[in-house]
Amino acid sequence: MEKEYSNGEITVLWKPDLCIHSGICLKGLPKVFNLKRRPWVNINAASSEDIVQLVRECPSKALSIKGVKFKEKQNPEVEVKLIPGGPMIIKGGATVTDRSKTTVFNETVSFCRCKRSGNYPYCDGTHAQPKEN
Repeated sequence: MEKEYSNGEITVLWKPDLCIHSGICLKGLPKVFNLKRRPWVNINAASSEDIVQLVRECPSKALSIKGVKFKEKQNPEVEVKLIPGGPMIIKGGATVTDRSKTTVFNETVSFCRCKRSGNYPYCDGTHAQPKEN
């Protein structure tokens, strides 16, 4: 499933199946992203520039901007954030090498710390689901 929210200038795409529930959208632009409202995305509550900047921070890429390519930062700073009870989020890019391949992330990548992800080592939001006995 995929939903689109447009203000005529940009279109936010939301893929709920990819969401890891980091809360970055809710905390970053609460007037735009509000789970208590329907629809939960109010694309007119902030500037297109602010929305694009926040969506760029989405660690799972459940949120994206249709038709907009993000410009590479000249000297990106890498930031590592540990979410309590959740993933490790690396902003600013990372190169991940395992035995079979190398993957380069130019923006944000989210790593699983609970080891329950179906997409390990990447977080798929499993940590937010109730544990089975």
